[in-house]
Amino acid sequence: MFLRQLCFVIAMLFANLAYAAPADYTSEMAADAEGAADSPFTGRYEGSTIVGQTSKKFDELTLPAGPADIRAKAFSKTVSQKGRVLRTLYVSPEQRSSLEVFGNYIDALKAKGFAAVFECDNATCGANFKDLKYSANDASKNVISENASTRRKFLSNGMFSKIVDPRYALLKKGDPGNETYVAVFAGQNSGGSFGDVSKALRSRVGVLIEVVEPGQREEKIVTLTADEIGNSIGADGRVVIYGLYFDFDKATIKPESQPQLAQMIAYLKADPGSHVYVVGHSDNKGELDYNLQLSAARAKSVVAALVGAGVDASRLTAKGVGPLAPLASNKTEEGQAKNRRVELVGM
Repeated sequence: MFLRQLCFVIAMLFANLAYAAPADYTSEMAADAEGAADSPFTGRYEGSTIVGQTSKKFDELTLPAGPADIRAKAFSKTVSQKGRVLRTLYVSPEQRSSLEVFGNYIDALKAKGFAAVFECDNATCGANFKDLKYSANDASKNVISENASTRRKFLSNGMFSKIVDPRYALLKKGDPGNETYVAVFAGQNSGGSFGDVSKALRSRVGVLIEVVEPGQREEKIVTLTADEIGNSIGADGRVVIYGLYFDFDKATIKPESQPQLAQMIAYLKADPGSHVYVVGHSDNKGELDYNLQLSAARAKSVVAALVGAGVDASRLTAKGVGPLAPLASNKTEEGQAKNRRVELVGM
């Protein structure tokens, strides 16, 4: 008898916990994420709150400009813009449809002079549009505020776990080559695989708004001289170099890297007996294998540039370690920036 009562009590405790958890998540999303604010281009749908937000003073954002291609597992067309990037994840009030919430944002943008580049809904977006646009399995696509609570992280992860009536639009405003782009992606939650998170989000419309305003990168990296490179390798066995720039998601060295390359070449020619590893590093955004491959490819590009300038190839060895040797925490944008680098390591 006692055992039966104990089992009943335990069962009730678990039932109460299960019941309480969705309420906890509902309370969490009743207020905006700390420090988050609306974009002046979009505002917000009345009664919505910001679950998460990320902001970068300068980055490159690639946005869908065509439906998803299920065979290629990619968007059929995209556009990219560099500048100030703001990504905001909203949850809308209950008893609202994706059509209503989405339509309000689009009408507001068009009233401010934005023109549609691409717009789709449901099947016209492509069968795998949602997973390509926002997936819990790809951290680079999630919108999680800095210092977000565990509950907010789960809400961001599960926002589009299972949705109905997905809708997307890309709009632009401005002169050619200097456009501001705004992308709006909305879908009504219909459950999902995130347990209590999905229960709390069920029937609510999730909205991802991405804004990129054109701008120029601030040049804040000091070019290391040949003497500074040699002194650092002599004292520490390595030197950290930030003055090398690459095309987004590629191993192509940008022209603005030439001042730093020139100093690296001068160091190697001044010390013809030196042999170094050229090591590429990355932050932890994206898949590990991909970052390892990209950092290795970038290291090889640097070696090729040095060899092309007359440095003996036998003195140089390219390696890529991706995010495996960070200089700072990857939890902040500042830390991620420190971790994206090239190092020369003495042999």
